[in-house]
Amino acid sequence: MPNQSSTLAESIKNIPPVTRFFTITTVIVCFANSLKIIQPQDLICYLPLLLDKLYQVNFIVHKGNYYQIVTSIIWLLFQSYRFFTAFLLPYGLFVDQPFQAILDIYFFYTFANHLESHQGKFRRNFPDCLWFTLLAGTCIVLTTLFYNAFIDPNHFPIHHQMMLSCVTYIWSRSSKNSVINFLGLIPIKAYYLPLFNLFFKLIVSGYPSFLDTSIGIFGGYIYQCIQSDTLPIYNLFPGAYGFNSNSNNPGRRVGTIHLLNTEGSSADFIEDSIFDKGYLKAPIWLYNLLNYPTNNSKRTTAFLEIGTRPNNNNNSRGIPVGGGGGATSTGVNGHNSNATRRINSLEDSPPAPTYTSWFGAEHAFQGKGHRLGD
Repeated sequence: MPNQSSTLAESIKNIPPVTRFFTITTVIVCFANSLKIIQPQDLICYLPLLLDKLYQVNFIVHKGNYYQIVTSIIWLLFQSYRFFTAFLLPYGLFVDQPFQAILDIYFFYTFANHLESHQGKFRRNFPDCLWFTLLAGTCIVLTTLFYNAFIDPNHFPIHHQMMLSCVTYIWSRSSKNSVINFLGLIPIKAYYLPLFNLFFKLIVSGYPSFLDTSIGIFGGYIYQCIQSDTLPIYNLFPGAYGFNSNSNNPGRRVGTIHLLNTEGSSADFIEDSIFDKGYLKAPIWLYNLLNYPTNNSKRTTAFLEIGTRPNNNNNSRGIPVGGGGGATSTGVNGHNSNATRRINSLEDSPPAPTYTSWFGAEHAFQGKGHRLGD
């Protein structure tokens, strides 16, 4: 028994921190709801409910005494916890389908864990993954409040479903050439998973679920726009940014598919778009707050060369570096841009897609840095 307990504790400890926190707190909320300790209306973030509480405080401010005014304002400020707890309520809790809630928690854990793992997009970088969660979550909440205020005040948002679709979208962009089995039956490229999810939600759960999934994807897309220093909508057009004067590279098309025809064989490869490279570095104050080293990775945008692997010898906050062999463009560190062009020509050669049942690793061959003939 002690060995089993230690094994379980080790397994939980090995889950990346952001994924571990969201998964465990969501499970606790589900148990508390099943035991009638809390109710979903105590945790939701719904604009009509927030306005109702604001009206209550406004009434007390005009009619109450000084003590009542102070306590009501403090109580109203305390209600801001809903902006976070709303993400801990799976869709299954609202439709009385516990199995659906379990599936949502499982899929959130699976995709978030892969994103935050050593092989994922954030490469186990706690502050940067937390910063992504904060930015995407803020965008999702603001979008739902705007939608309730100006479009449909009766739409009830399921924020857990939105964050799940956001995480799924980010994963699908970072592992776009992996092949997965949608619903265990249909093999598709990971790049198209959000689109399949949209249609599946529309058919099975109707327009409200379709809208929530769309808002989650929108939150992930806005994060990518911030990360890559590109404009929303505009960066979707092929060649929108033309030639970059810093890197001397033409703007990449969004989701370009290369067809390789070699002796009758063909394969499609979806290259990186200008806004799905790298990730956004967290601000220095968050690194200091978490007591986390800042020299563990490098930020990559649409206008900087692809960063090197995590390096402990350089402070990596926003420092552009060249891809492969230390060669950078003239506009970055003054090296010969011909080397950069040669590297980029190699980058543009698409590797063969990976094929897995769910998640395929896309590991590049690691050369030893020797010249030909050495």
